[in-house]
Amino acid sequence: MGYNIAGLLIKGKTDQKIIEDLIGSRIIFSEETVFEDISSFREDHTIDILQTQTGTLIFTEFGTLYDISNFDGEIIQFIISDISDTYYFEKFIRGKLERKYISSQGEISEDEGTGIIKEDEDLIDLIWQQTDDFLQNNFTETMFDLKFKRYQL
Repeated sequence: MGYNIAGLLIKGKTDQKIIEDLIGSRIIFSEETVFEDISSFREDHTIDILQTQTGTLIFTEFGTLYDISNFDGEIIQFIISDISDTYYFEKFIRGKLERKYISSQGEISEDEGTGIIKEDEDLIDLIWQQTDDFLQNNFTETMFDLKFKRYQL
């Protein structure tokens, strides 16, 4: 299955204010949803959030990038577009860029920092590994079966 998703992955506990500060917008809860709905059809002006005691996964509007360089913690921003063969990944720890990797149609346009991304590794697999690490996924169900909270921007 090809993904067309974008998001933020935050290590540590977050609250609504932290999320609103990151995305530069107030959010209002509208409903619960599941990953299948998130990955197959996204409503405009919404974000979907899965939170645990150890981290937060936020699926954002596709193509929207946020300035995460001032975040006081560990954060990853990603865009995965298997459809257009475009991949974006950046990771900051306490405001310091650890890794940035951008490729489109097999051409690498940015490659800063070291670690995390290995050549010829599928970026979506890396995102799921990091998600498990950040959220400490000890769920009896997989992340794909859990309920996300959808918020209107």
